[in-house]
Amino acid sequence: MADTVHSTYPNANLTFADDKITWHCPVTNDTREVMMSWEQPIMEKMAEVAVAEGDHVLECGFGMGILSDAIQARNPASHTIAEFHPDIIPRLRTWANGKSNIILHEDKWIELMGQAGRYDAILMDTYADGDLHSKFVYFCRNKAKNNCKISWWNWSGGTTDEYMRFYWEDGITFTDVTVDPPENTYYNHTTYKIPLKILSPNPTGYGVLQGTKIHYSASETKNIQDIAGNHDILTCADASSPTLATNQSDMCFNVKCKGVYTINDGLLVATGTHPMIIKRGGSWLTDKQMSELVVGDKLYKVDNTEVEITKIEFDTSDTQYVVSRIVIDHNYFANDILMRKEDNDG
Repeated sequence: MADTVHSTYPNANLTFADDKITWHCPVTNDTREVMMSWEQPIMEKMAEVAVAEGDHVLECGFGMGILSDAIQARNPASHTIAEFHPDIIPRLRTWANGKSNIILHEDKWIELMGQAGRYDAILMDTYADGDLHSKFVYFCRNKAKNNCKISWWNWSGGTTDEYMRFYWEDGITFTDVTVDPPENTYYNHTTYKIPLKILSPNPTGYGVLQGTKIHYSASETKNIQDIAGNHDILTCADASSPTLATNQSDMCFNVKCKGVYTINDGLLVATGTHPMIIKRGGSWLTDKQMSELVVGDKLYKVDNTEVEITKIEFDTSDTQYVVSRIVIDHNYFANDILMRKEDNDG
């Protein structure tokens, strides 16, 4: 029933009042609140615990703009807002007008996976996107900077069930806020517990899809999963002044994961945290990960040519992939593409 109800929300006409946003649900034939003004103490405290001055912030869901105001009050360096409902987007545009640090993403937050950008804080207060909640942990791991502060709407008001945990296994702290909600359809407790997760991306959880061809000479390749320790690998120190050489890898190991990025219909398939080498704006960059690539970036090929990225796809399904990772202190070629060596802390 919940999925059916929420599937009708994106096309529903919303009603805006000073103290709430509501909509009429045709499935249940009742009126439901999207957001209410009594939530203001929650939103202000959420911003207080999660946002610091100068942060790069992602806010998932605009609603009445209560959380947005609280975030702006803390002077973030940038404030990206993802909102998908067509009735709310015009109000978001009006609110954002004249604010130089606002970046609007007029779509669901999951669509940011294929775009550049990582965040110091990610705050989630959305409506009717429960089908995406199981992807939130992986999304954050790909979009978080070190020690990213993550918070979200705690539907249950408690500290133990899956709505509170939002699929995190551990490491969640809580801040209590006293509230006095009027009668409504979604929260009727007098204490609200704001969850907070501090996350650092896992640098070891990356690789390329098994079957990816690794060069051990300019013309010879081997499937990555077939490469054992101390194997000769074709390497290249610098795409801007390329010189090919042969170096030995230390080992290759396999990991299981959900969610991979596919470049140009299968040219390259890898996890979002894989270090990359790209050309953007005419310059070669070595500080980007797979999740930060955008259409228009260029990749260096083993034949000393460049290929432009024309399509990026992210798999949001629950499909489990086996990816492989070479441990080598040199840049190497995968499916003809120059890949950055692993980070020193990896």
